Amino acid sequence: MIGYYFKLAWISLKKTPLLSILMIGTIAMGIAATMITSTVSIMMAKDPLPEKSDRVFSVRLSSWSPDKAYQLSRGEEMLPPMMTYMDTMNLLEDGKGLHQSAVVMYKSMVRSEEQTEKEAKMLRFNSVNNDFFEIFDVPFLFGSPWSDSEDKKGAALVVLDKQTNDRLFGGANSVGQHIFVGPHLVRVVGVIDSWAPLPQVFQGPNRAHNLPYPLFTPFQFQVNNNLLSKGEMSWRCWTALDDGSLESFLASECVWIRYWVELEHATQRDDYTDYINAYAQEQKKGGRFVREKPSELFDINESLIEDHVIEDDDRIAVWLAFAFLIACLLNCMGLMLIKFYGKGAEVGLRRAVGASKQHIAVQFGCETVLIGTLGGILGLTLAQLGLRLTADTFAHLPEGLMQMTTALAVLTVVLAVFSSTLFGLWPIYRATQIQPSAQLKSQ
Repeated sequence: MIGYYFKLAWISLKKTPLLSILMIGTIAMGIAATMITSTVSIMMAKDPLPEKSDRVFSVRLSSWSPDKAYQLSRGEEMLPPMMTYMDTMNLLEDGKGLHQSAVVMYKSMVRSEEQTEKEAKMLRFNSVNNDFFEIFDVPFLFGSPWSDSEDKKGAALVVLDKQTNDRLFGGANSVGQHIFVGPHLVRVVGVIDSWAPLPQVFQGPNRAHNLPYPLFTPFQFQVNNNLLSKGEMSWRCWTALDDGSLESFLASECVWIRYWVELEHATQRDDYTDYINAYAQEQKKGGRFVREKPSELFDINESLIEDHVIEDDDRIAVWLAFAFLIACLLNCMGLMLIKFYGKGAEVGLRRAVGASKQHIAVQFGCETVLIGTLGGILGLTLAQLGLRLTADTFAHLPEGLMQMTTALAVLTVVLAVFSSTLFGLWPIYRATQIQPSAQLKSQ
C-alpha cells in the first residue's frame, strides 16, 4: 500500500513541476548551507588525538612580568603558551611525565648531498625532543626517532616527512643517507608516513589548520647551531636582553618554546600540576615567578579553546546556518500548503468514495518524504560542490579539512527527510480537514 502512495506522490510531483522544483530546491539550499558550515566547523574543531587527548597536556608556567599580565581574555589573565629556555631544560631534566617534548619552529636551506647549493630549497623544521613522536603518535614509514643520548647532545640528525623523502630520495628508504641543513651535514634516521593531524595543536593557533612542517630535528641541535629563525619563531620578552648573543637570549626571560607532556593516566594531572607549581615556588626564591596566578596544564581540547583555535564565531556560524535552514523549511511549508490545498477536489473525491483522513494523511506524508529525499540528495550534491569550491579557494588548508564524512553524508539526507516531514505536518493536517461535501458542491 505504501508503494502505491509513493507512486501517487511521484505522479503529483510531475503534475506541478515548477512548484515541486521550488520545494525541492528550497530544501536543498537550506540543507547544503547547513552541512557545509557544519562540516567545516566539525573538522576544524575535532579532537586530533582522541585516544589520549585527556592525558596529553600543554604546560604553561606563570613566569611573566610582575608589572602586567601576559595577556587578558574577557577580563581573565592568560598564561604564556610558551616557556623560557631555562625552564624548558629544567623540566626536561626532571622528566616527570611519561613523555615530554619541547616544540619550536625554524627554517633553513635544504639539499641532498648530490644537489648543488643552487638546488637547495628553503624548508621549515620542527625542533623537538624524541618523545614528540610518541606523544603525538607520529607514524613511521622508515626508521625511527633518534635515541635519548642523541637527543640530549643535539646530534645532527633529521626525520623527513614522506613528501620530502619522495623529492630528495625518490621515495626510497633514506635512513642512513645525509642531507645539508644550511651548512650542516645531518643524517636521516627516519621517514614519517602520511600524517596530517587536524587541528594541529602543537605548533600554536596560527598553524592549527595547516600541514605540519616537513622536517624534524633534535631541539638541542637547533640550539647548538643557533638556528633561531626569529621571523619563523613566535617569541616574546618582558625584559631587555643584555646583548644580541645566543647566550643572552637563552638566559633571558623570553618565552619561545612550547612544552608538551604526556602522562600515563589522566588522573595524574593534579600531581603534575602540583609539581610545576612547586617548581614555580622554588624559582621564586631566585626572584622569578612573582605573579600570583598559578601555573596550569591544558589538555589538547582545552588548549584548542585557550589558544582560540575554537572560537565562539564558529558555533555562531553553525547556528546561523540552521536558522537559514528553518527559514527555507518555512518557505517550503508555505509551498506545501498551496500544493495540498490545490488538490482539494481530489481530496474531496477520495473522501467521498471512502478514503479516511488517515489515508489522506499517509498519501501526503509520502509526498513530503519524497520531497525531502530528493531535496536531501540535491542538498548533498550542492554541499559537496560547495566544499570543493571552498577547498579550491583555501588551497593552503589540508584537503581532509573540507571532506564530508560518510556519517555526515547520511545525516544530510536523514535531516532533509525528517525536517521536510516535520514541517509538512501542518499542511497535511490542513489537507485532511478539507470537507468533501464542500468540494463536491463546488464541482
